[in-house]
Amino acid sequence: MRCFFTPKRAVLSILTAAVLFAGTSTFNIGCSGKSVDESDPAQLYADAEEEIKNDHYQIAIEKLRAIKNKFPYSKYALDAQLRLADVYFMQDSYPEAAASYETFRDLHPKHERVAYAMFRIGKSYFNDIPSPISRDMTSAVKAMDSYNDYLRRFPSEKDAEEARKDVAEIRRNLAEKELYVGNFYYKRDFYESAKPRFQKVIALYPETEAANEAKAKIAKIDKILTENPELRYAKPASSSESTEDTGKPSP
Repeated sequence: MRCFFTPKRAVLSILTAAVLFAGTSTFNIGCSGKSVDESDPAQLYADAEEEIKNDHYQIAIEKLRAIKNKFPYSKYALDAQLRLADVYFMQDSYPEAAASYETFRDLHPKHERVAYAMFRIGKSYFNDIPSPISRDMTSAVKAMDSYNDYLRRFPSEKDAEEARKDVAEIRRNLAEKELYVGNFYYKRDFYESAKPRFQKVIALYPETEAANEAKAKIAKIDKILTENPELRYAKPASSSESTEDTGKPSP
């Protein structure tokens, strides 16, 4: 006997499928195959931690996001926000980690773990600093600013010494970057363009080896320009070209 698929039967089938789908999504998140009760944020969080332990970072991210979305006023939502940043950090996704730690800091400035979040902001930017120094050093500047904010608020925290060591390395890198740009101009006899770069190294990073070299280069420039005043007017064709691909310095 032929069975006709009436509109009423179609509606019932759709509703049944929807209920079954909803039931499935309630007890399974991600691809781990493990049943999880989405109505229990504690279980969700514990299961996310298990995924992190097993290096299943993407599945853990899905579960932590589910906690934030479904239980925004639960204490687990706050924990999930911080743990989400940790997972990004573990994945070496440092810009995403920094942004997540910053969100936690901004939303919970008095939380007991805000010091940890602020330290990790600096560490995320620090780990994102490129090599070689000829490349854009925006991450270095952000790392130094973030670490300085952390050290102003928490100078005696357990991570403060590590932050200070990182800041010292960042300052060396930034000084070397300015010296690199100054030397680019110096080697091409663009002395009036080189000198401000060397002066900047001395003014901003006086404790570095780069500052000593910058002082020596300024003394040479002054001597050269005294003997060859016409070189004062030598200028590079453009001061906005990047060193990263062309070998020319960014401003």
